[in-house]
Amino acid sequence: MATALIRFFSLKFPVLALKISPHVHDSLGDTMLRATSEGIRIFQDLAPHEKNSGQFLQAGALESFFMETEDEQLEAAFNLFNRECNPMNHPVICESGALSRLIKPGISIFITRATDDLHTGKVTTLQQSDLVIPAKSFSTAGIIHRISYLASGWQINNGKIQ
Repeated sequence: MATALIRFFSLKFPVLALKISPHVHDSLGDTMLRATSEGIRIFQDLAPHEKNSGQFLQAGALESFFMETEDEQLEAAFNLFNRECNPMNHPVICESGALSRLIKPGISIFITRATDDLHTGKVTTLQQSDLVIPAKSFSTAGIIHRISYLASGWQINNGKIQ
C-alpha cells in the first residue's frame, strides 16, 4: 500500500518515505546514518534495495528513510526526523505499526488479516485508524483515489473503499 501511494503521489509533488521499526536491523541496504540520539537511529537510503525503505525509493520517493526506535522514544524520534531529515516539511508517507498511537498522522491506514493477533497496541491502532482494510481483498487504486493532499495536509475523500 505504501509503495502504491508513493508511486501515485510522487508524480504530483515531492514525497518523503519513512519506515519505522522498534528493532535493530543488521542489513539495511545502501544507507547512511542521517540522525542519531539515545535509542534512535535514522538512516537515509542512497539506492533502492529489497527492504521496505529501499522499495519506497524505487517507487519514486524523493528521499526514503529507515528509523530504528522503541515505542517509548517514538515521539522524540519523529521530532528528530522532522528537524533533521524533513526541514522543508515535505509530505511524508510512513509505514509504522505504532506511530498513530502517539502522533495523529494526516491519515492512518490499518491493513489487517483475519489471522492477526490483535494485542493491545494493535487494537488501539485499529481503533484510531481512518481506514481499516482487509489484507489481500482491496484495490490499491480504489484507496489511492480516495486520498488527496492539500495545503492543509492529507485528507480522505468521500466514497466507498474498493
